[in-house]
Amino acid sequence: MKKAFLLIVAAMVLVLSACGSTEKAGSKKKDDGKLTIGVTTATLRHQFFIDIDEGMKKAAKEAGVELLVNDPNLDLSKQVSSIEDYMQKGVDALVVLAVDNAGVVPVVEEAKDKGIPIITADAVVDSKSVDTFIGTENYDAGKQLGEYLKKDIEAKGKDVKVAVVTHEQSFVQKQRLDGLKEALKGMDNVKILNSQPGYDRQKSMATVENILQANPNVDYIYATAENSVLGALAALESANNKHTKIVGFDVTKEAAEGIRSEYILAMIQQQPFKIGEESIKAALEAIKGKKLDKNISVPVILVDKANVDEHFKK
Repeated sequence: MKKAFLLIVAAMVLVLSACGSTEKAGSKKKDDGKLTIGVTTATLRHQFFIDIDEGMKKAAKEAGVELLVNDPNLDLSKQVSSIEDYMQKGVDALVVLAVDNAGVVPVVEEAKDKGIPIITADAVVDSKSVDTFIGTENYDAGKQLGEYLKKDIEAKGKDVKVAVVTHEQSFVQKQRLDGLKEALKGMDNVKILNSQPGYDRQKSMATVENILQANPNVDYIYATAENSVLGALAALESANNKHTKIVGFDVTKEAAEGIRSEYILAMIQQQPFKIGEESIKAALEAIKGKKLDKNISVPVILVDKANVDEHFKK
């Protein structure tokens, strides 16, 4: 009887061992045939990244894919840790919205060495390990906005000053600034002031207030991101200053009102929801082994008073 009991126990151990062998080492992910994509975003505190997240969720749901999302809130060390965690979980692909496009390279290359496809979105990560980049060509978009601004400056026919509110640590925002500067190159009547810090709304508002105090006749403010635009808008509204015009990136409903009320001259509107959708579609293609184009560009829209109602209803 005792011998029979021991045989039953041994058989149960073998069955349990066989079941456990279908999971990847160090992983909580079961081999149930369902694909899992790990996403590390930059932050979910800004509408732009929230919209990307919504686009990814929609595409993942339609494809029947499990989506794991980590929000490091602009902290590189947390982003690196999240990618390491995804490697342990054995995800089928990674989507990376880099907090620091150079800082994530080592861990991205480690993930690729483990056979995980790497999709980057919004921020370019310069590594051969990346399968593709999905997003805006930020230099070109900055240049497009600069060409628009150039026409407005030429129409004024006078010397102008352009202030810049940006997050200098952001490679993406640096590209946007470089593109605008390229468009204005050679215009002797344009003086671009030294860049001032501004990423979150409150800091940007304070920065613009300081700019206006030091340069009360500044003609334009170039705000390179969503919250720097909104901070600049709040400062101009508070001062009832309609001489100074804002140009910038990422239109929100509040910014659309700023365009209508003529505090904002023009903005570049990216398509974050589409960036999110395309990122998941690219990840699925990469999982299948398909070779992807190194850059998959999502077009932008230039929004001004002439077309703001078309894109943003009151």
